[in-house]
Amino acid sequence: MLLIRLGWISVGVGLLSTHPMICIAEVRPAIFTDVVQSEIKQIARQTTVRIFTDSASGSGVIVRRQGQIYTLLTSWHVVGFTNQLTIMTFDGTKHLPLTQNSVQVGKVDMAVVQFRSAKPYRIAAIHPQPVTPGELVHTAGFPMYSQDQITTTFDQGIRGFRFTQGVVSLLLLKSLYQGYRLGYTNNISLGMSGGPIFNQQGLLVGINGRVKNRDPDFGVYTFDDGTSPKPELLNQMVHSSWGIPITTYLQFISRK
Repeated sequence: MLLIRLGWISVGVGLLSTHPMICIAEVRPAIFTDVVQSEIKQIARQTTVRIFTDSASGSGVIVRRQGQIYTLLTSWHVVGFTNQLTIMTFDGTKHLPLTQNSVQVGKVDMAVVQFRSAKPYRIAAIHPQPVTPGELVHTAGFPMYSQDQITTTFDQGIRGFRFTQGVVSLLLLKSLYQGYRLGYTNNISLGMSGGPIFNQQGLLVGINGRVKNRDPDFGVYTFDDGTSPKPELLNQMVHSSWGIPITTYLQFISRK
């Protein structure tokens, strides 16, 4: 477990809302030092995997090892609708899943996949507590397209790795559809779904899943109970990337 002194990081946060169903942070400029970024980027690079399907790619993060069996988390929409998966670890090695039938985490957009390897791969340490608005976070994954948004990055393999910084902008106590509750300012791209979200201590706090600026008319910002956010909240939602808190996974495995 990597521990980083909080004194290395500076962030200003003002709480704007204490609504019982939502926490919103007024996000002010955060200062990321080179030391913090390099340490966490190393963790992210070594624990993040790239997942290839028959026609697309996504990301994932290794969270457990049992002998030669590794368990990773990813998004259900990355692996749940295909029976052709290849997992690429940070060393460029390709692995086949133990079974092509991935396990969905409850009814949310999160999945568990396993593969076998005799190689020792790093495991992402999980933070068991919820994040807080204004907390600094780092995201990682493999964008599926180059900057032109036309050319795929499939042939780049692990060289397509991307690492971004930001802060928690919204924390919903009432979930959006498919379990999304964690909003953050980091820029993520198509293909980074399933990749990790780390806090400033290098601990796993969530899984990427939705990019910013989605069309509200498609219902991606509708709460799980079918209700819609008020206009001022919707505006903040649209300008946030979205992930599923790692506590959702912890609750799932505690019931098994």
